[in-house]
Amino acid sequence: MDKKQYNEVLMSARNGLFVLIFIAGVASMLVGYSVVNAQVAVTLPSAPTGLTATTSDTPKQVTVSWSASTETSGTIEGYYVYRNGANIATTAGTSIVDGDLSPGVYSYTVAAYDANGITSALSSPAGVTLIADTTPPTTPSGVTIAGTTSTNSFYTPVTLTISWNPSSDAIGVAGYYVYRNGISITSSTSAFTGTSITDTVPQGTYTYKIVAYDAAQNISAPSSATVTVVVDTIPPTTPTKVSVQQAGAGSVNITWASSTDPSGLAGYQVFRNGVQIASASVPSYADSGLSTGLTYGYQIAAYDVAGNVSMESSPVSVTILQYNGPGAPYALTATQTGTSSVALTWVESIDPLVITGYTVYRNGTQIATVSSTNYSDTGMLATGTLYSYNVTASDVSGAVSGMSATSSVIISAFAPAPMATLPPPVVTTPAVVASPSTSTPTVTAPSSVLPAITQSLYYGLRNTQVSALQSILVQNGYLASVDATGFYGNLTRNAVEKFQCAENIACTGGAGWGLVGPKTRSALNALSTGTSVSSGSSTALLTAEIQTLEAELANLEKQAQ
Repeated sequence: MDKKQYNEVLMSARNGLFVLIFIAGVASMLVGYSVVNAQVAVTLPSAPTGLTATTSDTPKQVTVSWSASTETSGTIEGYYVYRNGANIATTAGTSIVDGDLSPGVYSYTVAAYDANGITSALSSPAGVTLIADTTPPTTPSGVTIAGTTSTNSFYTPVTLTISWNPSSDAIGVAGYYVYRNGISITSSTSAFTGTSITDTVPQGTYTYKIVAYDAAQNISAPSSATVTVVVDTIPPTTPTKVSVQQAGAGSVNITWASSTDPSGLAGYQVFRNGVQIASASVPSYADSGLSTGLTYGYQIAAYDVAGNVSMESSPVSVTILQYNGPGAPYALTATQTGTSSVALTWVESIDPLVITGYTVYRNGTQIATVSSTNYSDTGMLATGTLYSYNVTASDVSGAVSGMSATSSVIISAFAPAPMATLPPPVVTTPAVVASPSTSTPTVTAPSSVLPAITQSLYYGLRNTQVSALQSILVQNGYLASVDATGFYGNLTRNAVEKFQCAENIACTGGAGWGLVGPKTRSALNALSTGTSVSSGSSTALLTAEIQTLEAELANLEKQAQ
């Protein structure tokens, strides 16, 4: 037994553990002492196993890990960790991080110790080699500069966002340095690890450079991008062609022509009765919560990215009408046109809004959606079968009318014969007869008779009937000839409103104002036939209205049959 083992046995004996000492011979005390028949039972902790040593993203660090030791007669208190034979740490856990190392070869071992201070055998060694990192990260790529590059004042700065793609590194990128015109704008006390940064600058030209660095302080080559911030004091062009249309109960749609700006258009400001109510990024806006019977004026201003604002557009007003949805289509007529086909026609709905389409039903089932006032049903109709049709209307607000009156037809075995096409009537100009000087002045026919209007017309429609309407309005001074485009727009509606007011049809708003219904249509047709307004105009207008109403009544009677 060597001296170290002897000392361990003595320490165990003092603690009362596993030691039996027999001292023999009184005489031996005179000449010295010896220990005879000393027997000690000692259980060692198991040596740690599974030892590993790995480098982390930081090349100066090594992580050493192992499996826990065991002991049958006690508890494991901790572990001694050795690097290249020297004890570097004592820990109660099963891993440590050995840091701040220089490049080189390192061998690690671990021993466990228990509550009595008994130490296990050493673990098998685990080695690692640290290589000096001299390779810098890749250069950051894809540098972009976003944000407003125009300001409307020398003293108003702008905020830019500089972004780039992340760099890569064999060990790991630790962060980035960002320089503006050679001066760092990143923190000097902590690593900047993001791939974008904001910078607020006044007018001027700026070059941004970005470099990546790793834990060994290897620095990549720089990437760069340049931007110029200019002073822009020119406002956008004033918005034009502002249009306001009622779009439902208490709501309107506002549209206008786009403005332009050399530095970049940012959006539009929407004003109602002189107060800004919204900003819009596109040339349209929907306003709601309006009161029936009130008039609202709208103006639009444009603003650019530098903050310059244009002049406000000319005001456009709209009076909110009582709105209960579109009226049901009327005078629906179903006529067989073949052995298995039916032609449907009807009169358009009356609606203060724009009618967007009609839905056709056969025997209560929807079969089509159309934008016109007619439809041909060719859907395998059976001979001898009764088919009933209805139509509903939809307007720009999305509202749907009630069903039209039902029109029914029984499919016969043979299609009705086609109607003969009559030649157009020959129009002769009557001779002008001089009137006696004492008689009532007679009406002289106009040089050209304008075509009659045979259907109701409304905003947004484009067809030959609108052209006929515009011709009558132009001839009578309500509309400029250059505005006769065949489209029922704002100018045409305004002209119709003036005509209705002049003829005492409607003058202060309400249902039908600005629309061409039966009464307005009759008055317009009276003008187109050359009826004098100075003699008998009331009679002619009344006669035309009576004729129109009689025709509509005949259609209704035919439908009822």
